[in-house]
Amino acid sequence: MPATKSIGPWPPALGPQIIARAPLRISFGGGGTDLAAYYERHEGLVVSAAIGRYCTVTVTDTPDGGMRIVSADYGVEETYAPGELPQVAEPLALPKAVLEWFVSRGHLPVGGFALHLSSEVPPGTGLGSSSAMTVALIRALAARARLVLDAAAVAELASWIEITRLGMPIGKQDQYASAFGGLNTIDFRADGVTVRPLTLDAPMRAALDERLLLFSTGQRRDSATILGQQRQATGTDALTIARLGRLKALAAEMVATLHDGDLDLFGRLLDVAWREKRGLSSRVSSAAIDRWYEAALAAGALGGKITGAGGGGFLLLYSPPGAAPTVRAALARDDLRELPFAFDRLGARIEGAQGGAVVSTNRQQAPPGGEGGGVFAAED
Repeated sequence: MPATKSIGPWPPALGPQIIARAPLRISFGGGGTDLAAYYERHEGLVVSAAIGRYCTVTVTDTPDGGMRIVSADYGVEETYAPGELPQVAEPLALPKAVLEWFVSRGHLPVGGFALHLSSEVPPGTGLGSSSAMTVALIRALAARARLVLDAAAVAELASWIEITRLGMPIGKQDQYASAFGGLNTIDFRADGVTVRPLTLDAPMRAALDERLLLFSTGQRRDSATILGQQRQATGTDALTIARLGRLKALAAEMVATLHDGDLDLFGRLLDVAWREKRGLSSRVSSAAIDRWYEAALAAGALGGKITGAGGGGFLLLYSPPGAAPTVRAALARDDLRELPFAFDRLGARIEGAQGGAVVSTNRQQAPPGGEGGGVFAAED
């Protein structure tokens, strides 16, 4: 079970309102190797980027000393009397689990504040919104508690809450991508996680940003079922293990092509990896997704994938220079709507106002690593 120790004072006077934002992410390669069932035996590797679309948590005072949780995405509001700690159950099990962690360890009192949760994209669309919301909640409540956690500590705590406390059959890539921000390779091992930034010069980063297109399929997907099947198969099925190994190798190739500046080859590797990933589960793709993807390729895209575990959500495409208008037109004919985005470099952060002064911070004092940089550690 997680534990923390403080490594220094939080900046003073954040005021009665605290706003935390955590970016969503797009994963390029290696998805599935961040599941413990795989990386504890074989090591995992994911290439991903945080994007400038966010989950936001706002903490405000409540004058009556009670507690309130409001989710704009689900249209749910729950109110609790002073001293009443919400039981961790649906609806809103995720914020309740984060609250439980802070209150049970004495970091926060029971009550006196309200939480308002919102996301720029609907839940269940493959951009890591559940983990980004968890990360934003941790950032916001840590600020309220004057508890300083570095990015690795936030990511590891978010992983513990989602995977261990709530029993979600997911991996760790989303939490780390959101907490750290940027374009990264993330290594997963039994003894910890390492985040390594992919350093591209400004023109190369801008070119990659411009050539990646993101379209909503309008379909929600059941990632828990897909990942649950994959987690089970990873422990017993040699074909699944071999396929994940190939996906990991392709992720490493993507890193090499980005370092070499060969963006079009990177796009083609997305295509190879997507066709490989579809073999993990019959639920990863669908007839409609296959049709949209092939239409995009026919219009000039070099590769792409469904974000997240698959089955719906967003279609990510790599479009070489000059092809984007044709690709957009092809998908518009099927009523797929584009979601413009840019890369996020900062990761989860606090954005609060006190007397007109804006406070913005994403502390990363400790090196990224498996034990939370010394701020967060796992108890037996």
